[in-house]
Amino acid sequence: MPPSPAKIVMIISRKTIFTLVRIAICAVALWIVARGITLSDQITLRDGTTLDGRIEGEGASIELRLPSGDLQSIPRNEIAASKDGTLKIAFGLYTTLWRSSKGLLFLALLLYFPVVFPQAYRLYGLLRAQGIPVSYADSLKVSFAGNFLNFATPFGSNAGDLFKAYFVSLHTPLKTEAVTTVVLDRFVGLGTLLLVAGGITAVSPPGSRLAMVRPFVLTMLGVGLVAFVIYRSPLGRRVMQGLPAWGPIEQLKRVDQAAHHLTGHLSALIVATLLTVLLQAMALLAFFFIAMALSMKANSSNVLEYFAYFYTGTLIAALPGPPQGLGTVELAYRYFFESFGTVSQIVCMAFAIRLTGLISSLPGLLVTMTGAYRPRDNSASNSGTAPEVDVSDIPISANAIP
Repeated sequence: MPPSPAKIVMIISRKTIFTLVRIAICAVALWIVARGITLSDQITLRDGTTLDGRIEGEGASIELRLPSGDLQSIPRNEIAASKDGTLKIAFGLYTTLWRSSKGLLFLALLLYFPVVFPQAYRLYGLLRAQGIPVSYADSLKVSFAGNFLNFATPFGSNAGDLFKAYFVSLHTPLKTEAVTTVVLDRFVGLGTLLLVAGGITAVSPPGSRLAMVRPFVLTMLGVGLVAFVIYRSPLGRRVMQGLPAWGPIEQLKRVDQAAHHLTGHLSALIVATLLTVLLQAMALLAFFFIAMALSMKANSSNVLEYFAYFYTGTLIAALPGPPQGLGTVELAYRYFFESFGTVSQIVCMAFAIRLTGLISSLPGLLVTMTGAYRPRDNSASNSGTAPEVDVSDIPISANAIP
C-alpha cells in the first residue's frame, strides 16, 4: 500500500527542516570564521598601534606598503611581541596565498592521493570476510567513485556511501550482505577515529584546548564500546533472534546476521582497523605539510598537537550537520589553531585540505562516467535468489570518514 498524502507531507517536512537546520549551521559557522579574515597584512607596534598594508620585504626591518601607496620601513625592535617572543605580524589572505610554498602543497597532494588504496583494501578485506567475491580492483574503482561523490556533491557521504552500497551489490546475489558490509566499513572508520582521538585527548595536558572535547570524545567512544558488547552478547542475540519473521523485520534480521557474521571475524576487523590508522596517518601528514606550506607555526615540536587537532576536525566533520562539516570544521580549526597562525592562514589551510581531497578523488569522475564500477558480466547480479535491498533504508553515516 502506498503511503498516504499526510505521511508523504510529514516525511518531506522533516527532510526540509533538517536541510534548513544544516544550512543555518553552515552559514553561521562560516560567518563567524569570515569575520576574522583580513585581506591586508597587519603589524602591531609596541605602543599598540596597528598598521595595515602589504608586506613586501623582510629583513632587519619589515617593508610595509601602506594603503596610501607609501612604503614604510618598520624596525623589528619596534614591533610588539607575544609571550613566546613571536612578533605580532598577521598575514592577510593575499599574502598567505602569494607566499605559500607550491612545492609543499604539491607534496601534500602526493601524500594524500594514495590514501584510497588502503581504504579500498579495507573494503576488499571486509567483503572477503563476508564471502562476497569482489576483487581489489573493483573495490578500488568503487572507492574512487564514492570519494568523488563525497567531495563533489552537497550531500556529504550519503551520495558516496549509497553509491558504494548499490554498486557493490551488483557484484553479488548477496545484496543485503553487500550493503551491510559497506555500512560496517564506514563504522570501522568512525570507530578507529574515535579510538585514536580518544587516546590523544586522554593524554593531553589539562591546559590543552583538547580538554574541551575530551568528555565528548570519550563518551562517544564509551557508548560505542558498550553498544558493541551488548550486540555481541547472548542477550543481544536472543533479542534479535526473537523478532518475528515479518516483512521489514525479516530484512532487518538479514542485516543483523550479516553484521554479526562480520563482527565475528576478529582478524578482519583488526586488519581493517590497522589500515584505517595507516590511511588516517597519511592524510594527517599531508594536512601538516599544507600548514607548513602556508607558513603556519608547524614544526617537529608540535606535529603531534597538529595531528590531534586534525583528528578532532575530522571527527566534527563526521557528526550530523553540514555536508563534510562545511563551516563547522573551519570554526573548529580557527579555535584549535589560533596560536599557530592567522585566521587567513587557517581558512586557507582548511580550503587547501578540502581541495586536496577533491583533486585526489578525481579518478572517481572517470569511473562514474564510464561505468567502470559495473561487473564485467551480469552473472553476479542475476544469479541467486537473494532479494534486492533498498539502499535508501540503510542507515549510513552523515559524513565521510576516510
